[in-house]
Amino acid sequence: MANLKRQNNQKIISEFKDLRGLDLSKKDLKIVPTEILITTNFDTKTIWPKRDKLPINFNPEKIIMEAKNPGLGIKELHKRGINGHGVKVAIIDQTLSSENGVIMPHVEYFSRIVDYKEYGGADKEQISMHGPAVTSLLVGKTCGVAPEVDLIYRSTPSGRNFNYKADALLNIIEFNKTLSSKNKIRIVSCSIGYMEKNSEIGLRRWIGTIKYAENENILIVDVGKRTGVNYIGGGAGGDKNDINNYDVALFFSSDYKNKEVNKIKEEIIIPSDYRTMASNAGYREYVYNGKGGMSWSVPYLTGLFALAFQINPNLTKKKIADAINKTVSINKKGFKIINPIGFIKSVQK
Repeated sequence: MANLKRQNNQKIISEFKDLRGLDLSKKDLKIVPTEILITTNFDTKTIWPKRDKLPINFNPEKIIMEAKNPGLGIKELHKRGINGHGVKVAIIDQTLSSENGVIMPHVEYFSRIVDYKEYGGADKEQISMHGPAVTSLLVGKTCGVAPEVDLIYRSTPSGRNFNYKADALLNIIEFNKTLSSKNKIRIVSCSIGYMEKNSEIGLRRWIGTIKYAENENILIVDVGKRTGVNYIGGGAGGDKNDINNYDVALFFSSDYKNKEVNKIKEEIIIPSDYRTMASNAGYREYVYNGKGGMSWSVPYLTGLFALAFQINPNLTKKKIADAINKTVSINKKGFKIINPIGFIKSVQK
């Protein structure tokens, strides 16, 4: 009977299952391993069973709160006033508007957006989880790496039509020309990757526009390796300031990890898993994402660059990349972990 009950609960909560907004109040989940539950996705609208029906060491409210922390000493840098203040960054991603181009005023990031435009029919789409997530991970009050930057946001439709992204980036470049030399947009965060040999619509134009932006001294951070930092997603299910809790991203299969372990150990882990971020479900709602993706690593890295520009505006892409590569930490598992405090110390004037 106990085995049957365990099997039924494993069906209810399987690894990486999406529990956002579900009513689980009638479920008995206390025999579902916490190790499984922390890899799921749930939000502040998920209704959980009472405490006696949950594993003893699983507290969803506490997990959501603690997973707002970007980890690896970022909060310590904030306490020192290193929070991105005075730096302008841009994001190109999916819509943040809820109706007729009106931005959903999420408490995490609404006050940081100084300019917002939509391209390619993005205003016709419903707000998804992606835009609020990347925005809050970059500039969020409680979960952002750089909570005091000024954010320029350019919304494009979902999908892989790169023409719209090129239009948005061109606008950022032209907008930047109207700003004073001390008030320029320094970085653009775009959580999308591509292979240059692929034939997606507008891809060549997008690549050309990126090169144009870089010639205009705008640093582009995407899922590729344009920054000179060879990175990979990962995360810590426990204390996010302890490098020994970090492992490579959950989206990699066990077979891939075993076969490619030497390659993985040459890449730098940047947090993507076990994070809380703004939800598209409401202006005070949050979502916990156990199994993240490289989309979440991009705003983390962008935010870290913004902190560096705050304390040393004269940095170049090469100096930033060199500093990150030289200051990485290596944990007991042999993985390289981004070291924000060491990095910031190394780029100070």
